[in-house]
Amino acid sequence: MFKKRRAVPVAVSLGIVCAVTIVLLYFKLGLHHPIFVYLPAIALVAMVYGSVPALIGASAAIASAAYFFYEPAYRFAVAKGLAVGDLLWFALLAVIVTKCARALRPSAKLHDAKSRYGWS
Repeated sequence: MFKKRRAVPVAVSLGIVCAVTIVLLYFKLGLHHPIFVYLPAIALVAMVYGSVPALIGASAAIASAAYFFYEPAYRFAVAKGLAVGDLLWFALLAVIVTKCARALRPSAKLHDAKSRYGWS
């Protein structure tokens, strides 16, 4: 049971990254910095499930963006320095957003205190 409880947030995080990738591939939006489209999804995963699934999702987002959206296409090698900079800045920004979004999660202690005293 313990492993299933930990696997669900990771699966949701990877599923959200796959969904964003499919939407970007379907619409072929021609964005200059497509990696940053993943950031709201990573922040949402961090708020709901915590930092570890969000960082796993951010790693998957970096891999899928490097594979699908940066030249040469369908390879993990990134040819341009600007694209490498995008991926590195996204990694740094994902860590910062993950830590900030984790701070927005309601605390378990606060929930226990509210339920103890009948607050809503």
